[in-house]
This record gives sequence, structure tokens and C-alpha cells, in this order.
Amino acid sequence: MRYLCSFIFLFVILCLPGHAQNDTLNLNTGLSDQTAKMEELLGKLQIRQDPRITDLLVRHSQINQRKRSTEGFRLEIFFSSENKAREMAMRVRNEFNLVFPDIPSYLLFQTPNFKVRIGNFRNKSEALKTKAYIASKYPNAFIVKDMIRFPDLFTESVEQSEEQ
Repeated sequence: MRYLCSFIFLFVILCLPGHAQNDTLNLNTGLSDQTAKMEELLGKLQIRQDPRITDLLVRHSQINQRKRSTEGFRLEIFFSSENKAREMAMRVRNEFNLVFPDIPSYLLFQTPNFKVRIGNFRNKSEALKTKAYIASKYPNAFIVKDMIRFPDLFTESVEQSEEQ
């Protein structure tokens, strides 16, 4: 019985005609026939859209250019809603700037808290490295999602090397 099933299976497999994809290459353009047909159809395609859509896209682009920020992460090293919270936050920020002058710091007020956040990190791994770096002075720092400034494209070292 096993041999009979195996024989039937092989017979069916061998008798089926093999069909390969018929996708010939156009020697003039280097494109397949299907791709050439698709480009021909797209060339004839007419798109009709409400002009308000174009206006919305332009407005969206302008807003993004004005915003000058992107989603990222920061470390929050202080928050408080006490009576003297603003003065305490300013003192913490000034102390931080003295100890770590190379890391930017920001003083925020989000009702009812004054907060001090540091850094502009595009991903959590950058934030974790900095958290480990400042852990001796700020052990309770934690990572928060925030809108961050775009990173500088050219650092001072690159600009100096170009001048020389």
C-alpha cells in the first residue's frame, strides 16, 4: 500500500507540466516586459485630487519646519511642585551645568511641576549611556519621552578639520 501511494505521488509530480515565469528581459531598456508595461500605464495615469489636500500638505510641511524638533528621549533629574519648586529647579539645573557642561539641560513647567530634563537622545540606548555617566551625582534620574532638538549635523571637530 505504501509503495502504491508513493508510485501515484511520483507519477502525479512527474506528469505535471513545469511552468516557469515568462518574464522576458527587454534588451533595449534592461527592464522586464511587466515593468515596462507598468511604467507605460503609470505614464498615462491622471490623478485628480482636491486642491485642499495640496494646501494641507504644504501647511503640514511648514509646521514641521517651524517646530524644529523630533520625538526622542531625555533624562529627568528633578521634579517638584512644592512652594519653592522653581528656585529649587533652577538651582539643580545650575549645579548640573557646572558638573556636566557638555550635556544640555532644560527647565520646564508642566502644571503643577517644575522639571529639569537633560540631553537630546534619539534612542533609549544613548539615554541609558548618559544615565550611567551621571548616576554618581543623579542616581534617581529616569528616561522620559520628549520632543528633542535636532542633532547638530557638523560637530566642532569636523568643522576644525575642514578648515585645516
